[in-house]
Amino acid sequence: MPEKHFYFAVGAVTGAAVCVAVAKARHKLRETNGFVRWLYRKEPHWFLYFPVVIFLVGLWGLIPDIVHLLGLLPKEVTRSAIFDLFFFHSTLEYIEDTQPVLDRYLNLLGEFLLVVICLSVMVYYVKQVKKAVKLHESKGKS
Repeated sequence: MPEKHFYFAVGAVTGAAVCVAVAKARHKLRETNGFVRWLYRKEPHWFLYFPVVIFLVGLWGLIPDIVHLLGLLPKEVTRSAIFDLFFFHSTLEYIEDTQPVLDRYLNLLGEFLLVVICLSVMVYYVKQVKKAVKLHESKGKS
């Protein structure tokens, strides 16, 4: 089975971009969007689930491989043009077959993107923890 770093990485980058946009706009969304207000009432720290969102969006690129692995469709079908909907799966499979050097570079790029996403998520949550600790300490002093 070929490496799938690039497929997953493209999805993870897309998921991370969505999460960053939501994180930056979440306070504004809370004021204007009823669903986000409800979400804050139900789970005030809902943004802590962003890594799950990143992972699930990343899996979108692997759906054709999962379908093939489960035996639901043959590989020839999952390489048809319609499956480019899954983060250019068919095009990248073609590149994998015809240009192994480019495929290797794409997979290295995918690994690099995943490392950047992981480190960025870690830094984001460290900042969130620091902010929560500082807030808790300031409440304790009052």
